[in-house]
Amino acid sequence: MDIQQEFTKEEQLINSLKKVLAQDDLSQHKALVKRLSSELKASVLDCAAALSLLNNPKLGRKLVERVDIGAITVSAKQKVVRYRLDVGLTHQVSADEIKDMLVEVSGVERKRIAWMDIRSFYTLVDLPDGMAADIFQLLSETEVNNQRLNIKRVKHQRRFHRRGNRYSPRANETKSNA
Repeated sequence: MDIQQEFTKEEQLINSLKKVLAQDDLSQHKALVKRLSSELKASVLDCAAALSLLNNPKLGRKLVERVDIGAITVSAKQKVVRYRLDVGLTHQVSADEIKDMLVEVSGVERKRIAWMDIRSFYTLVDLPDGMAADIFQLLSETEVNNQRLNIKRVKHQRRFHRRGNRYSPRANETKSNA
């Protein structure tokens, strides 16, 4: 497992834990961990670590210093476009598999794939600007782990135009009409 994959899995775990801690009632699970720790004569932390190991055996085997690989850009002058691919962690793809496929199909140099974020059901990737239409079509029909890429360009969205924001002109219209 390379550094980027381990970093991505750790980030996914952190995000999942944040959601569970914020939304779910954990009282029954806390009681279970306490029972397990007293029965096994182990600390609660050791029991939690063992449960984590059972769930993610490959996570944390090689402890490396966390490096934000996604923030590394190849060149400040290189213009890139963000794309969304319909493959993600649930499809059991790795960053290397996606990069290899992009290099093979589109002919883009591996070092010019500037940024990649593999999420649960999709992947965001920055590719050099100026992709030909025929290559774009080939990529949308290409499959990784029996899942079509269905590549789509992600349009830039300015923050103050997002739905429900107080600076939106529509929001002001509805307030004045009320």
